[in-house]
Amino acid sequence: MAMFFHFDNRIDAERIEFMNKLEQIINEKLMPLAEKLTKNNILGALMEGFIRTSPITLGIAFITIIGNFPVPGWTDYLTKIGLMGHVNAITNGATGVLTLYVIYSLAMAYAKRLQTNERNAAIVSLAFFIMIIPQTITTTFMENGQAVESVVNALKLDYLGGQGLFIGMIVALVVTKLYAYLSSKNLSFQLPDSVPPMVSQSLSPVFVVTIIFVLAFAIRVGFSYTPAGDIINFFVQVINAPLNSMVASPISIIIIMGLLAILWFFGIHNAVLQGPLGVISLTMVMGNITAFQNNQELPYLLPSVIYGGMMASGFMGIVIGAMFKAKSAKFKQLAKLSFIPSLFNITEPIMFGMPIIMNPMFMIPQCFTQIICGFVTWGLAATVLPITLNPFMSLLPWTTPIFIKMPLAGGLNYAIIMVVCFVITFLMWYPFLKVADRHEYELEKANEEAHVIQE
Repeated sequence: MAMFFHFDNRIDAERIEFMNKLEQIINEKLMPLAEKLTKNNILGALMEGFIRTSPITLGIAFITIIGNFPVPGWTDYLTKIGLMGHVNAITNGATGVLTLYVIYSLAMAYAKRLQTNERNAAIVSLAFFIMIIPQTITTTFMENGQAVESVVNALKLDYLGGQGLFIGMIVALVVTKLYAYLSSKNLSFQLPDSVPPMVSQSLSPVFVVTIIFVLAFAIRVGFSYTPAGDIINFFVQVINAPLNSMVASPISIIIIMGLLAILWFFGIHNAVLQGPLGVISLTMVMGNITAFQNNQELPYLLPSVIYGGMMASGFMGIVIGAMFKAKSAKFKQLAKLSFIPSLFNITEPIMFGMPIIMNPMFMIPQCFTQIICGFVTWGLAATVLPITLNPFMSLLPWTTPIFIKMPLAGGLNYAIIMVVCFVITFLMWYPFLKVADRHEYELEKANEEAHVIQE
């Protein structure tokens, strides 16, 4: 017994020593690089822009959870009593057009750093984005027993939400930079001092804005000659093209899910890859359900198990839970606001509120944790923890907590794999969280001391 405790203490000491060395590396190597990158105007504006949109993602979390509560028949009941349409409207009014909010706040943040008119840059960037995206939707209706196509003037929510987020970020940065550059070239009207400032600021940049909108016209016309027809579809097709030919296999799931995590770090929403991911996931689910009903071997057992393990590694509740013991007030408050949404797989509050997107400090855990867990899940499921999967659990609502879904779908072995992925996630994130928290705490103390001195 004494030998066992001695061995256990030695393991704990080695683990603590390893964590201390890792934190030292982060402090000495990564932290200075992250601080240098954060001082960059573009990265600083991106971080500020995302943080300023976090009230929207936090404010919508409660309604999203209630509207998609993971109870069988709940959404059908809300539809029956006429509430589901209103839930969707509120959700679409927040996350469905999130790109518009990001463009505005990002352009404001970047314009402030470039010392140009913030409101003008933001509103022009917003207009530029609307100008270059598709403004018609083709619908089909029945007339005299025949299907007839009709073109409707409308903006598609997909382009205003996830699919347009990356293009919106580029537009905000490029248009704001161009606005600042042209404004510095004396292309503005010089109105008399007697003109009210609000009117002067609105009218003086008319030449600058005209040049910017001519560029929008050129972009729109140019992309109309491509097979995609517009810049949004062109971007989506470029991202999707290498993945569309993939079949549901362990390595394809790891590649796609890993790519999702990497792209999400750079602000490219998962919706961009909904094509190949949707095809592959639907193939797996329907193929497994059909085989399960006929008492046959599941054709996509291993890919489905790996998909679940990688989803478990992306469960941000583990990350947020560690933030409750943070020193900084920012991390503690963010943990309180983001924890409950994270239980129901709503990650936008923490992604935008920290932010994790475009934050150099969190690049390693965000981009590589799921890939590591994908290979670990593959190895465990193929050797010591074989899974008997119930594919019908894949039909549960997307807000079903992963710690409920995985045990129901695969029993004890799947629950063990889930816990292993949780542990890997914690170990990957904790050192970076600790260093970032210490940095935030020091900033808060410095601000408090500066405030006391001023008083």
